[in-house]
Amino acid sequence: MSDVADRAEWRIAMDLTVACAHARRTPQLEADGYCHYCDEQVAHGALFCNTECRDDYQREQEAFRRAGR
Repeated sequence: MSDVADRAEWRIAMDLTVACAHARRTPQLEADGYCHYCDEQVAHGALFCNTECRDDYQREQEAFRRAGR
């Protein structure tokens, strides 16, 4: 019979497998020289022009996820 430690180890391995699969499916933003929220030009490698745009973008994406989009 397996003991509690074996079951916990199995559960951790399963959680890591699921988390890695989810991370691979999640699309990542790519820096294209423009803010992903307001389309203003940004510095090389930046995704957003400032923290307000970043926060607004994240709030908008969360609302889309809650709405099932």
